[in-house]
Amino acid sequence: MLRLEELPRPEPGPGQARLRLTHRPINPSDLLTVSGDYGRLPRLPATPGFEAVGRVEALGEGVSGWRAGDRAIPLSAGGTWCESVVVDAARLLPVPDAVSDATAAQFVVNPVSAWVMLEQELALRPGEWVLQTAAGSTLGRLVLQIAQLRGYRMVNLVRRPEQVEELLALGADAVFCTEAGNVVERVRELTGGGVRGALEAVGGATGALAARCLRPGGVMLVYGMLGGEPLPLHNGEMLFRGLTVRGFWLTYWFRNTPPDRTLGTLTTLMQLMAEGHLVPPVEASYDLADFRAAVAHAARPGRRGKILLTG
Repeated sequence: MLRLEELPRPEPGPGQARLRLTHRPINPSDLLTVSGDYGRLPRLPATPGFEAVGRVEALGEGVSGWRAGDRAIPLSAGGTWCESVVVDAARLLPVPDAVSDATAAQFVVNPVSAWVMLEQELALRPGEWVLQTAAGSTLGRLVLQIAQLRGYRMVNLVRRPEQVEELLALGADAVFCTEAGNVVERVRELTGGGVRGALEAVGGATGALAARCLRPGGVMLVYGMLGGEPLPLHNGEMLFRGLTVRGFWLTYWFRNTPPDRTLGTLTTLMQLMAEGHLVPPVEASYDLADFRAAVAHAARPGRRGKILLTG
């Protein structure tokens, strides 16, 4: 159960900094943590939230390169649904002036996941076809932006018919409603036999449908469980078409990726944000104290952007 509590303001120790947080997104991973269904759960009582942006408020002994008022993103902080958080200064990422607070607050979970899955895990080439489920989600819209920037061709699956025209207006190559029927046949005809890769976040029948849209030898990355149902896979489809279906969890990527490659990825993405190429959408903002209404909004289907906790 979520509740609001007043706690003492944390003080930074040597090598640490305290941030006064201003914007915090509500991600599916946050809601899964609250419900106890996420892959990594904190010891209770705990504060939810995996990402945020804020301003440096105080510095511990031995910290250099930062001043009070500097904007920063805390990497691997955890517990960001609060006013102030203390983190190791080495785990702070500076925010360029050209990047808004609403964008910077969403820098880690969705943009990094979208970029790494497309660029590193699938290693797509310009002109290749890739499919995604939950295309109307915040991550799905970032995938669209990256695909347009890098020259990938996108098949987008949505669950509501009204999302088809909306995503086409954003520049999507193709959008199919999973309720319309003949989706696999239409995708294979459009792509000349199927897509090379797929990003899957729903599970259940939608995830199985996405796997059937792969070309022989194709790869599907499973990065979410929005539908709450297990992913049924057909043995024959996997065996005789040589398909690969595997999970992608950003936590594992950060844990197993060499620091220089991680830094290179983060630097590239921050530059793309500063240039306006990547802009995660926001649907609404709520004061931190109004978290119940914000969580209820975040859990509603059909959103066109992220819900932020501010203040």
